Amino acid sequence: MKRGRQQEPAPYPGILKTGDGSSAVVAMETAASEAAGAYPITPSTQMGEGWASAVASGKKNVNGRSLIFFEPEGEHAAAGVTAGMSMVGLRSTNFSSGQGIAYMHESLYAAVGKRLTYVLNVASRAMTKHSLNIHAGHDDYHAVDDTGFFQIFSKDVQSVADLNLISHRVAELSLNPGICAQDGFLTSHVIESYLEPERDLIKEYLGSPEDLIDTPTPSQRAVFGEQRRRIPELYDFDYPASLGVVQNQESYAQGVAAQRPFYFDHIAALTDQAFEEYAALTGRRYARAMGYRLEDADYVIVGQGSVICNAQVVADYLRDKRRLKVGVLDLVMFRPFPADLVTRLLAGKRGVVVLERTDQPLAVELPMIREIRSALAQSVENGRAASTHKKRGRAKKSEQPLPYKDLATIDPAQVPDLYSACFGLGSRDLQPGDIIAAVDNMLEAGDKRRQFYLGIDFIQKDTQLPKIQIWQEKILADYPHVAKLALPSSGNPNLNPEDALELRIHSIGGWDAINSGNQLMVTAARLLGLHVKAYPRHGAEKRGQPTTYSALLSKQPLRLNCELQHVDVVISHDPNVFRNSDPLRGMHDGGVLIIQSELSGLELWNSFPQTAQWEIRSRKIRVCSVDGIG
Repeated sequence: MKRGRQQEPAPYPGILKTGDGSSAVVAMETAASEAAGAYPITPSTQMGEGWASAVASGKKNVNGRSLIFFEPEGEHAAAGVTAGMSMVGLRSTNFSSGQGIAYMHESLYAAVGKRLTYVLNVASRAMTKHSLNIHAGHDDYHAVDDTGFFQIFSKDVQSVADLNLISHRVAELSLNPGICAQDGFLTSHVIESYLEPERDLIKEYLGSPEDLIDTPTPSQRAVFGEQRRRIPELYDFDYPASLGVVQNQESYAQGVAAQRPFYFDHIAALTDQAFEEYAALTGRRYARAMGYRLEDADYVIVGQGSVICNAQVVADYLRDKRRLKVGVLDLVMFRPFPADLVTRLLAGKRGVVVLERTDQPLAVELPMIREIRSALAQSVENGRAASTHKKRGRAKKSEQPLPYKDLATIDPAQVPDLYSACFGLGSRDLQPGDIIAAVDNMLEAGDKRRQFYLGIDFIQKDTQLPKIQIWQEKILADYPHVAKLALPSSGNPNLNPEDALELRIHSIGGWDAINSGNQLMVTAARLLGLHVKAYPRHGAEKRGQPTTYSALLSKQPLRLNCELQHVDVVISHDPNVFRNSDPLRGMHDGGVLIIQSELSGLELWNSFPQTAQWEIRSRKIRVCSVDGIG
């Protein structure tokens, strides 16, 4: 019996590190790029600050080049500076979020039209739709859908590092700028274990901007010849060019239309090429749309960003505990939309719920489900055309091509029922029970609501507050439909590994709890070899306000990214924690509360509220005090 040929290990498997999404971007960009223009805006500020620190320390990239940094006045100016550095042939980058994306929106169209190659790193943030919020939302990401930037979204710190490099590769092959996004705070500030790409990998994969490369496409060869500079120098006195001119009707229309066949239509194939090249070097494989347990799935959860990790854990749980065949589709790329992959991955499924971290209430539907529905409709047109050709005896494909040659060919019966779920606006927490509810809604016994919210309570059932009850009754009298706008959670299962230790720290803003927690997690990862996931609960509150820091430690990989509901240990730096918070919230029965206090014994016990005393007794929570200050 012949044994299968063993696959050789990848030459660049990565270096085990512990860090957050922001530090991963900084590590990649300072190693790969030469220039950055950035104007600080939360939550992407740490990326620009990291770059500035690297410049101040004299750090050089993998090609031995010094780093250049500009911090202009305003996001629009920062985008212009980044574009200018790209035009002179430098590998360039920028970092922004939220309103920063909106302010630079105009310049993004121009960057595409000039065929620039820079990558915009986005820590996606909610826009000021009714109030200011600095937390996660995909409003800024979808605000640029029409600019011509290709758009990629990372689900965790590992993919942040990998997809950043891949984005540069795609941009430089296609001569088209791109966005590489991650969820603000939920990825950009979450400490995780990941494999950091080696500097030698970066040098081999991306090369140097002045390298001569074989020109990738026929349209580029018409402009540059058989070879071109990896990053073309558009400002070159030896070969002067006319850029940013004013054009009248005929020239403008022709120029805009020409971008589609000669540039945009090549991006998907060049992205596939970049993914394959990266997989060959690292063993880590990505695709424009990635399926998880989709082969036999009846029901599919679709999303982008950190929710994908939660959805995968839920899919495993539902298969194991309830024998439901659930899979997950990660839309790694949104522009160009991977219709060819999506139609093949979703054809024949019974139900598909699309989770979106944005709300566009005046649109027919939210952006991702609109694209999915359009792609499936085109596949049905393929099916109808194929059926017509067959009936008319036109069996040969060459005689009558399908309307959409790259898409699947399906009949209407293969189109799944589509459900739209809005969630996580401004980092509103989404628990596994909420995702389970979205799956339950698709089942035969489910409500089959087509549009709904997750993780929101429009109506508080069984409220003990009479005034709230009266107010809710008035609302329901005028707007009875709001009672069913949101799906209630399907429970609170613990989906973390069995050996996982859940830890929460309560502190006060300005007491440096975040730095302490980060150092603790990095130490646990390095010295104990544990997988970690840790994150502070960032807020707009000023110093002196209550803060929390949550962490998970396990020998197994950690995937869930949500607030802890099964806490083993609570540490409170704040001796007055019961006056401003509930440190017992979400604790396991038999958990441990460690509190900083100069009190001990009966004196400490009597300082707790009676409700806390009752809960500690009934749930057998152990209490320890440490006088770490006195």
